[in-house]
Amino acid sequence: MAARRKCMGTECEITAWHHDQGLVDKAMARGFDEMERIEGLMTSWRDSSDVAHINAAAGKAAVVVSPDTMAVVKKALWVAELSHGAFDITVGVFKGLWKFDEDNDGSLPDPKEVKRRLALVNYHDVIVDEVAHTVKLRREGQRLNLEGLAKGYAVDAAVRAIRDAGLKDFIVHAGGDLFAAGHRGDRDWRVGIQDPRAPHGKIIFELSLSDRAFNTSGDYERFVIRKGVRYHHILDARTGFPAREVRSVTLLAKDAFMADTLDTAIFAAGPKLGMKIIEDLPDVEGVMVDAKNRVHISSGLRGKLVKRGDPTDGP
Repeated sequence: MAARRKCMGTECEITAWHHDQGLVDKAMARGFDEMERIEGLMTSWRDSSDVAHINAAAGKAAVVVSPDTMAVVKKALWVAELSHGAFDITVGVFKGLWKFDEDNDGSLPDPKEVKRRLALVNYHDVIVDEVAHTVKLRREGQRLNLEGLAKGYAVDAAVRAIRDAGLKDFIVHAGGDLFAAGHRGDRDWRVGIQDPRAPHGKIIFELSLSDRAFNTSGDYERFVIRKGVRYHHILDARTGFPAREVRSVTLLAKDAFMADTLDTAIFAAGPKLGMKIIEDLPDVEGVMVDAKNRVHISSGLRGKLVKRGDPTDGP
C-alpha cells in the first residue's frame, strides 16, 4: 500500500506492508501531517515559519524558535565545522540569485553579485541561545536556509508518528531522503543508487535496508548546462558557486536527519574530505560518484552492494 502527498518542496511517499487498510491509512495520515508540520517551521517560502522570522530579524533581534528548529540549527552548525565551511546554512543569502527551484528560468547570476553576497555567508554569525530558545543572525542581510537538512528531520518525525500509530513495516520517502522501517514481508527492503548521468533512473548499485536511512544528493536533480558546464543547486558555501568535485553522494545512517545533513555537506566538501568524514563517523556509510566518474565506497559497504552497472560519463 502506498500514498503520496506534496510536501517539503517535493513528492513525499509512504509505502506500507500491512493487511489492515484502516491502520495503514491512519498511520500514513499521521506521517504526512508531521512532515507538513516540520515544513511549516523550517521553509523559507512562508512568512510564518521560524526561518522566515529569523531572516526578517537578521542583525536586529534574536527569535524564539521551536525545539525542532533549534535541533536542526544546532546540527547544521556541527556539520558546518565538520565540512570546513563547505556546508553553511547562511547560504540562504543566495535565494533568488541562483534559480533552481520554481523560479528556474535557465539564467545564471552575475559573478560580481555572487561575490557580494558571499561576504554575508558565515555560520559563525548564527547565534544560538539554548536557555532562551532563540536563534539570531549577527548581520543584517544574512539569511538562513535549512532545506539541506530539514527534509531528513521531517522524515524521522514521520517515522516516529507512523510507529506510534502501530505500523512497523514501511518506507518514508521525500525526494532523495528515505527511511526503511522493518521489512517487506519476510525480507528486507531493496533500494537502488542511481547513475547520476544516465536517463530514466538507471541503477548502478542495489542494497538491502532495514531500519536505516538512505539519502542521496546529486547534481542531476535541479540544474542547467551552459557551454558544457553543469550548474546545479548544491552550493559550495566557500565559493558561492555549485560544488564541482562530486556528481552524487548516497549515505546510509541510523536516521534520516543525520544522513540528509551529511550528504549535502559531503557533496560540497568533495571526495577527499567527504570520504574521511564518512570513515570517521560511527554508523555512517556511503557511496560517492566524483566529477571524474570514479566511484568511492566506504569500508563498511564493501562487499554489501549488488552492482548493476557502471556510471555513465557526461557533463
